Amino acid sequence: MKNVNAARLVPPAPYPGSKDLGPFTRLARMTTSQIDGLPKDVYELDTWCPPFPGMPLLIMDPDLIKTVLLDEAEDFPQGALFSRIMKPVWGEGLLLSQGDAWKSQRRAAAIAFRAGSMAALTPFFVQATERALQRWQARGFGQMDLLEEMKRLTFDIIIDTMLSGAEEIDRDALRIRIGALFADISKLKLSYLVRGDAYHAGRRSQTSVHRAPVVLFLSNLINARRAVPPRGDLLDHLISAEDPDSGRGLSDDQLIDNILGFILAGYETTSVALTWTLYLIASDAPTRARLLEEVHLQLGQAPVSKENIGELRFTGQVISEALRIYPPAFMLTRIVGRDRMFGDRRLKAGQRINIPIWAVHRQARNWPDPHAFDPDRFDPESPAPDRYTYMPFGAGPRICIGAAFAMTEMTAVIATLLSTVEITPPPRQSVWPETGLALTPRGGMSVTIRPL
Repeated sequence: MKNVNAARLVPPAPYPGSKDLGPFTRLARMTTSQIDGLPKDVYELDTWCPPFPGMPLLIMDPDLIKTVLLDEAEDFPQGALFSRIMKPVWGEGLLLSQGDAWKSQRRAAAIAFRAGSMAALTPFFVQATERALQRWQARGFGQMDLLEEMKRLTFDIIIDTMLSGAEEIDRDALRIRIGALFADISKLKLSYLVRGDAYHAGRRSQTSVHRAPVVLFLSNLINARRAVPPRGDLLDHLISAEDPDSGRGLSDDQLIDNILGFILAGYETTSVALTWTLYLIASDAPTRARLLEEVHLQLGQAPVSKENIGELRFTGQVISEALRIYPPAFMLTRIVGRDRMFGDRRLKAGQRINIPIWAVHRQARNWPDPHAFDPDRFDPESPAPDRYTYMPFGAGPRICIGAAFAMTEMTAVIATLLSTVEITPPPRQSVWPETGLALTPRGGMSVTIRPL
């Protein structure tokens, strides 16, 4: 039942105001948060470029975005800055590889992440969520940082679905080390904003003392897993996966780089997405009531399973809308590969192009009442959004390979939590999105959790 007449929640965010910031104030804000300094033009126009030399061109028009990400994707590589930021995590893995090396890895890894196979992982998602509930119960529930709890939960899911066979490890110690690695490399430098892409070619990436121990752990785990019968998890699928065209599998180095990258996506990005989604649910009583009604109707007293998870359609709508309102991957970046015309602009090779997913998701011409939280936008009976106006997982050939995994995981976690606990959100004034490797709540997300 659609919630047609109720007033809609408008969550905290840096909305475009009636008075625009001056260029220097805007630039100063963007050095600490890449969304705080966006002007009204970015929410209204097809393209916009800051009035400073060497600054990136921002594109919001769906046709231009399609040109960059799909139609002429080979002419718009990711560039040196993107590689400099992401290399400490992904190395030579799927995200940063190019040409035939990328195609071979993508075809091999796609076998492990087949959308049709993701429902079979539902028991792993439910069991990890139930362990989180047991921890909360042992603590007497109460106040806690939802972001940290979701990081711990999603990390448990990664261990269970991707790194099983490492049961003897200290999960908390490994999680803290990996979190420290991501924190080290996500520090924003002024040069990322104000220097052209050529400046970053050959320059060193952020370093972290935490990378080498994590790589050693993954190397030992892969060697151990090759020597024992398969367990049926994602690591097994990745070890055995072969490119259907060449017959080549992933080398150990490629496995390590890709697993570390998938951990970043599954730990950092998905935990943030779950935090924002649960915050929106807790802040919007009508949405929470509809979710509970769906969970009780479709599941009864049974847990979420691979047989019934597909029936949680409104839960999927809520997640989709949360990913529109607070997209963890808030910005995509490319560079111009050759001198060319682009729309009505002449661009030179090396010019950086940014796609501000945050603003594309909030343009009024594509989204009525764009800043309001409205899961009915994604009702199956409503027209689907244009592919290049809604991109929480990116778009084109390099769309996130783990999208189906993440959606299935979040559906199972949310349904399991909502049937067991009530979450009280923090005061609105204490919630604000900030940018790092992902769009996170500034200072965490302090909530109160009580059993139903």
